Amino acid sequence: MIFIFRKNIKTILRSLLTNPILIIGYWIFCYELASLCRYGRINNNIYILLLCIVFLISIIAFTTIRIIKDREYGSKKSNTWQYISIIIILAITLFYGVEIYKSATNYGGKLAWTIERLKNERSVKFEHNNIYEYGVEGIFEDINKEYTLPKKLYMASDFKLTFNSDGTITSFDTFVYGKNTDGKEESYLITYDKNKSQDITLWLNGYAGSDYDDDKLVEPLIKTVNAIPVQQTVSKWNESKYGLVYYGKRNWGYNTEGIININEEGKEVHLEEATSEIIGYTVSIFVPGKEKEMIPARYNLIGDPSWSKSNTTPNQDSSKEKQQELTNNNEQFFLSKEVGYQLNFTDKALGSTFYSLSKTVDGGETWEVINEDPFIGGIGSVSGITFINDKLGFIGAIRPSGTNGELYRTDDGGISFKKVNYTPHEVKLNSGQSISPFDSPGMPYEKDGVFNMLVGQGSDGDYNGNSSALYQSKDNGETWEYVKEVKSS
Repeated sequence: MIFIFRKNIKTILRSLLTNPILIIGYWIFCYELASLCRYGRINNNIYILLLCIVFLISIIAFTTIRIIKDREYGSKKSNTWQYISIIIILAITLFYGVEIYKSATNYGGKLAWTIERLKNERSVKFEHNNIYEYGVEGIFEDINKEYTLPKKLYMASDFKLTFNSDGTITSFDTFVYGKNTDGKEESYLITYDKNKSQDITLWLNGYAGSDYDDDKLVEPLIKTVNAIPVQQTVSKWNESKYGLVYYGKRNWGYNTEGIININEEGKEVHLEEATSEIIGYTVSIFVPGKEKEMIPARYNLIGDPSWSKSNTTPNQDSSKEKQQELTNNNEQFFLSKEVGYQLNFTDKALGSTFYSLSKTVDGGETWEVINEDPFIGGIGSVSGITFINDKLGFIGAIRPSGTNGELYRTDDGGISFKKVNYTPHEVKLNSGQSISPFDSPGMPYEKDGVFNMLVGQGSDGDYNGNSSALYQSKDNGETWEYVKEVKSS
């Protein structure tokens, strides 16, 4: 009896493997499955996949019943066709298996994003959703109920929030990081959109480009918003929707337009006429889309000396470099006192951040978007921006994984960008294995007519003390040649 059963099983398998109709159905199934993993177009693929599954099950059931009833069925196929059919099935499985694997790794397809979401996306119930009652502190309180945030938080990106006239928060997003009690860095991409969900969405373990710059502290945001009479401020505008934005510490120069100094009780503090540049952790309240018509209320909390005005008296001989030192950072670059460029956060999706590029010609009083997508897609974070002149400039990006970066070049003043390519420098390890550790380009700089660029190793770099590779270009950064390895200082 057991012998007959085993013989039937072998006959069934042989019949299935040599059935041309089943092979065609299997090929269609694998094609549609690979397409679904890469593009994620469920509506386009799911019905065909279900139809294929039903078809394959029907073929298997029909073949099994037929063989049990007629033991001679399926045993007449030639050995040559059996081998050919097995090779075809193995080839289909291997080819589409590799395609599915690619879709699941290195953000090569929709499947990789789905896996990333399952690993790192979390939801938190948003209860303190009224800015008049809870400020922004309520947001962090709700998150702390389920995830203990680091006590000292820094922003990797700006904090932006919108709310209705009744104080209901409708959206916000920011990317914060810090060290927990064990000294380990944690990062949180925090987003909320009332139209999509009633919960706060968290993305854990993203690459924050952590520099622990005190100019990007989160604490001043919380304390300042607690002191601001938000409802009283927006009531004078009589609009239905309002916005709040916080970039960290900002330098306003001597421009006092919209600047309001308040104490911790929310009372306005009138200071003497500015004899120094206005520098503070500014929280701005505004009407979205009407910033030019209705000047934003820019609040600086007075109390902590490091949060209010600078005590430095301006020097009439101050150099252009000093002015740039106060304004230039990874996302902003001033070519002159009047002309500057700024990368602006526009959206976040599945761990990627999207930016636009703006330009000012009046020292930052007004900005105009000149490129809606300079990075030609989403990135993890900005690694830098620099302009050599009003035409030639560079912007840098870190990929969402944080392990490598990219450089983009413009020769038309930022209207368009192209990715900069350079030949990766290979090094040989003691084991004989060759690797290319240098994959995170820094901002190019010009010296004696030659462009220089240091290419680092990214967040996973540990080769030779995390050294860098020096590249040089003699054609304004279009092509680059490896020069030497440079030790980290």
